[in-house]
Amino acid sequence: MTRCPVEAVKPGGFVALGYAVLALALCIGLAAPLLTWRRTRALRAGLRALWLLSACTVMLGMWLAGLLVWLGAFVLPC
Repeated sequence: MTRCPVEAVKPGGFVALGYAVLALALCIGLAAPLLTWRRTRALRAGLRALWLLSACTVMLGMWLAGLLVWLGAFVLPC
């Protein structure tokens, strides 16, 4: 294992882009169950619950993907 080279302070735009990526993943993740809730009002309760469960799975996947991109590209690039 080797140490990372010493870096200069990252520019503010790079840090802002990192947080924007994280915020975008959180917003898209939250939008999935909310849109599913609105679009499945006409369905029966059991089918609607199945759709909402799958939307929550998508939400958690988006959050995890955004967190991994944020960590891998902006926080721990070395």
